[in-house]
Amino acid sequence: MQYPIVLIHGLFGSLGDPKIVAAFDKQQVYTPDLLGYGQFQSADLKELTLVDQADHLAAHISSAELGPVHLVGHSVGGAVGVLVANRYPHIIASLTSIEGNFTLKDAFWSSKIANMPLSEVTAIVSGYKEKPDEWIASAGVPISDWTLSLARSWLENQPPATIKAQATAVVEATRQSLYLKTIHKLMHSKIPINLIAGSRSAAEWDAPAWANQLCSMRININGVGHLMMAESPEKFATSIIACTQFTM
Repeated sequence: MQYPIVLIHGLFGSLGDPKIVAAFDKQQVYTPDLLGYGQFQSADLKELTLVDQADHLAAHISSAELGPVHLVGHSVGGAVGVLVANRYPHIIASLTSIEGNFTLKDAFWSSKIANMPLSEVTAIVSGYKEKPDEWIASAGVPISDWTLSLARSWLENQPPATIKAQATAVVEATRQSLYLKTIHKLMHSKIPINLIAGSRSAAEWDAPAWANQLCSMRININGVGHLMMAESPEKFATSIIACTQFTM
């Protein structure tokens, strides 16, 4: 049986762009917004935690009767995925972390944002919006009409307050020793746990040696970096689908 794929976005944007979703061909793919993003931009983010995001995502999966699902989290979304799998294992067919946060080293940029006043975060985001091509190109993404449009849509998908709240939440979650213990426990569970990185950014991912040894599948996507879905939607989708084969 083919289970649906649920993609969890990172600190900025959404994975619901039509070109990204179309790369999955006939697979059922869902790209829900986390709290503070997209249709939930007006959500109350006071004292937001990653557990809040995990509960929100699990509620979406359950209410839409999607489960069990192949849960795929990119960057900050990878940390959210860990908490969903730990709290709601019955709705998870597999978990794939795409350069998802393991430690505070992975959350370096989030740590900086978390410690900034909101006015400074707002100024930074405004600068990105003025030059979206430079912003996305800084991650190694070639500029085209599509990637420029993608960058603009990602920057508009959440207000600066969401970015600060989400950054603070991921730092608080991943700084706890219990977080790595949770990942270790999941890798000894019946849920297949997969790891995906871009070949250009893999060396910067602070994935522990034991995680690389215990995971069901580890893929480094050739020729791309952290924003691999913008560089090559096809390679992004193909790698995720390969990871889901364990439970189909």
